[in-house]
Amino acid sequence: MSIRRYEALFKGLVQHASDVVLILESDGRVRFCGPSARSLLGYAPEEIEGRDFFSLVGEGFDTEQRAMFSSNLVAEHPTFMAGFPMRKADGTELPVEAAASNYLRNPEIVGVIMTLRDVSRQKKAEERALFYEYFDPLTRLPNRESFVRDVDRNVSIAMNRGRVFGVMALGLDRFKMVNDMYGTKTGDEVLKSVAGALRSSFRNDDVVSRYRGDKFLALFPDIKSQDHIKEIIAKARAAFIDPIPIGLGQKLNLSASMGVAFFPNDGKDAAELVRNAETALYMAKESGRDGYRLFDARLNGEIIERQRIESDLGQAIGERRFEPFFQPKVDRSGFIVGAEALVRWRMPNGETKNPSEFIDVAERSGNIDRIGSMIIMKTCELAASWSAAGLPDIPISINLSPRQFGQEFLVDDITAIIESTGVDPRRLEFEITESGIMTNERESIRKLLELKALGAAISIDDFGTGYSSFSKLKDYPVDTVKMDKSFIDPLPHDKKASIIASAIVDMAHTLSFSVVAEGVETLDQMAFLDTIFCDQYQGYLFSRPVPQDEFRRMLAAGAALLPSGA
Repeated sequence: MSIRRYEALFKGLVQHASDVVLILESDGRVRFCGPSARSLLGYAPEEIEGRDFFSLVGEGFDTEQRAMFSSNLVAEHPTFMAGFPMRKADGTELPVEAAASNYLRNPEIVGVIMTLRDVSRQKKAEERALFYEYFDPLTRLPNRESFVRDVDRNVSIAMNRGRVFGVMALGLDRFKMVNDMYGTKTGDEVLKSVAGALRSSFRNDDVVSRYRGDKFLALFPDIKSQDHIKEIIAKARAAFIDPIPIGLGQKLNLSASMGVAFFPNDGKDAAELVRNAETALYMAKESGRDGYRLFDARLNGEIIERQRIESDLGQAIGERRFEPFFQPKVDRSGFIVGAEALVRWRMPNGETKNPSEFIDVAERSGNIDRIGSMIIMKTCELAASWSAAGLPDIPISINLSPRQFGQEFLVDDITAIIESTGVDPRRLEFEITESGIMTNERESIRKLLELKALGAAISIDDFGTGYSSFSKLKDYPVDTVKMDKSFIDPLPHDKKASIIASAIVDMAHTLSFSVVAEGVETLDQMAFLDTIFCDQYQGYLFSRPVPQDEFRRMLAAGAALLPSGA
């Protein structure tokens, strides 16, 4: 068959082919080019025919590929298949996959049939997959997996050279409020702005990564001194100096908390260093906003213990192991005129834990809400049963933590408990700290008025240790002021404490508040408080907090509680 007949046959076969089909002679010249070259490479077929194929390849076509390509042009059974760029007519490059698909030998031409397939979409998909493997798509910072590899690489370098390097975990303060107030779209834009600011704040050889959510990780390859740490912290904080624009002319002020761990003291590998930096971050957040902590091995023990308590709290709530103990309040004659319900955690072995052992963890974890609700329910049930048994109808005080008091539906929940237990609401007194009221004064006053409308009384706990004063309290729906134990302890020998206690009682009586002195432990304290006409006393001098059965017997006895030692 003549070469012209071959060409006619091939032209017919490749007329509608999407790949570029070439016939290459043994010296690399293009004898025939299919019509797809126009759409893929921007050349008319006749512009390619007669040219040296190697003049059309891009810079990615290396010497090794050229040698393999040339050897296949003269081989009887070509096996060439490779990817490389072709130079298009406009000067840009197109990634192709080239394959030798057949071999020609006749009197007029010796060479191969070569196909060029456009793999640009495949390349982009591969590049995109590779990017997602190593980078965070939102901030375009290295992701956690990439960061861990960098840290492990630095561990090897530092071990060989005796260097110290640092890993920082950085978390935005109250970022949840940004998403809640402005939406997640704005939140994402804020995260991108923070990522850019952090990247600009550190050195070129420092690595900044997005860990997850609003947390970032940073690697500082060479720490030379303690002062260097201060410089790093200052640079991190510098990223938050300027408010972040969030559209419509609004700007957002942000801060961040930071935790830092060092190789080799705080970890021998990436996993341990990141974990310990997170531990330090957690402790920094516990201490307040815009702070930092360096990892301390003791922190691990504290956090593990907190996590254990938090886990146990969840189980104890489900098993309703929290119950009220009652500490009597007595009048100047020693008769029980009230009591305060104080939470205790009943363990499976029958022992009880005091609030000091778990309340802090309960508040930080949010479990205090359910515990508080449980104590209100049990206290109301007991108060109702005591009334039904004909025992004295003394008021029972129930503490509301600031977090619990801040609940939107607190009054509705209390109303439901009152209705379900049948307790007389006039037997209830709710104790709130000054700081709990001042957090959101307008909302707090509304809730206090609603509680008063139910028939309950209101007591200000720990008066004198917060932010309010009698000038504030005169406008609040308050019935009782509890004088804090810190004012009682120095009495009667401390002159300043005596003057303050007298002033509190006098001013409270002027405003028609009654006064309870809490933490009374000595006869001398009681004697002094009696001289200034304090209304009620509460403390170990009369009774410790006792279980419900013991307190019920106290009520049933109907006798005065004599001070210990009297």
